[in-house]
Amino acid sequence: MARRVLTGGIAQESHSFNPIVTLRERFTIVEGPAAVELNRGANSTFGGVIDAACEGDVDLIVPTLFRAQSGGPVQDRVFEEVSEIMVDAAKRGDFDAVVLPLHGGMLTESLEDPEGVLVERLRAIVGRAVPITAAFDLHAHVKESTLEPLDFLAGYLTNPHEDQSATAKRAFQAAMGILDGTFTPVLAATFLPMLTLGNDTTLSGPLVDIHAYAREAVRQSRVYDVSIFNCQQFLDVDGMGQAVLAYGNGEIDEAQKVANEIMRMIWNHRDDLVEKYPNLDDELRKVRESESSIIIGDQGDRVAAGGPGDSTYILNHLLANCLEVETYIPICDPDAVEICSRAGAGNRIALNFGGKYSTVSPSVVVEGKVSGVGENAPVVYDGPSDGGTKTYIAKYAVFEIGSIKVLLTNQPYAYIDPDYFRAVGLDPEHAKIIVTRSGYHFQLNFAKIGRVVTADTPGITSYDIDQFAWRHARPFYPLDRIEFEPRQYVRLRR
Repeated sequence: MARRVLTGGIAQESHSFNPIVTLRERFTIVEGPAAVELNRGANSTFGGVIDAACEGDVDLIVPTLFRAQSGGPVQDRVFEEVSEIMVDAAKRGDFDAVVLPLHGGMLTESLEDPEGVLVERLRAIVGRAVPITAAFDLHAHVKESTLEPLDFLAGYLTNPHEDQSATAKRAFQAAMGILDGTFTPVLAATFLPMLTLGNDTTLSGPLVDIHAYAREAVRQSRVYDVSIFNCQQFLDVDGMGQAVLAYGNGEIDEAQKVANEIMRMIWNHRDDLVEKYPNLDDELRKVRESESSIIIGDQGDRVAAGGPGDSTYILNHLLANCLEVETYIPICDPDAVEICSRAGAGNRIALNFGGKYSTVSPSVVVEGKVSGVGENAPVVYDGPSDGGTKTYIAKYAVFEIGSIKVLLTNQPYAYIDPDYFRAVGLDPEHAKIIVTRSGYHFQLNFAKIGRVVTADTPGITSYDIDQFAWRHARPFYPLDRIEFEPRQYVRLRR
């Protein structure tokens, strides 16, 4: 008989200082065989689980999968709904392993490590004999409570992320190896209260060499697998910081050496991993001087990092400087969407929008034209980041202020893919300036459209982290002077 794997769960990245609780309506929810067909071939963690299962002739059980873009902590009852569905499915049994496509950086109103809680609840049902593995974003918050119920955890190896599917396949293959008796996971983990701030892509800078060292350790069979987690920078939780996981296959000594060596490399580069982004004025000056278009990541209000998506900082800057070029800029404002919808496409209205939560720049009050309204506009990511992922824009309106097209939505989106604009009738090829709510991942997907840059703008997702009233995470570097005293954790499969 074919093996069966239980999969699903809940995935979202949270921002401790975003006051907007993430409600159920923010999630895309799929389940059962339809979920498998919808996500087959997608470069996502769920897509990776599906493709690995297909390649191995393994059947999947998908009780539910809730996925949302980043935002404030998730409402407790949403997490409990998912947890109950997954636990009920675990109680029914009839599967050989559990492989979970999660994120690892989620908070709820009351939980600092909800992924660990979910896995622990599943572990209590299935016992120690059934393998449980998971795939996480490399910006996950990983600590001992996350790892204790897991047999294996794989993290992305790229930032911007282009290996989501490959990461899930590592988790899936580990589960199959445990079942086959070819993989006996032994984990050496090390943790350090430190943040990377700005120079933390895997395309350039210190992380290139650090990840190369990890790959070489795997290639030489010193270890079975290595994951390096550069924790999301806006999680005010105990134990927040860097985590390195090195898995041996039945042997722990080399895994401990590799984990400690990599953490020492991260610490030695701690100042190199902090960097300022380019100035917005300088980047807009280049627009006047260049024929090519520019795609700007609004660093201060990145929905991809949990921002509210309603900052008017760049828009107000463009209006004040009378930069008359074709521009697309997204702003989340449900009230403005409703006003535009009632007015109807083709009508001119006065509108007050944006700046309700991102208060670094005032709301915009201006007259313009409603050029389009709609809802449930389908989006299919071109990729490579999350390529093939299918989602939609809930309710939207396009509001024109001269040559500026403002894409107003009732939900915040990160716009890491050009198809978000195509979905509402805006052709990215025609714009001179496009603003996104992402700092990294949009760069991969927009590279074929024009020059991509993340601009240093103010807001709750800027790397001005001393703006926050930290209560749990400190002390951590670089806000505090700390000694290099990493925490150690070892897990042997029992």
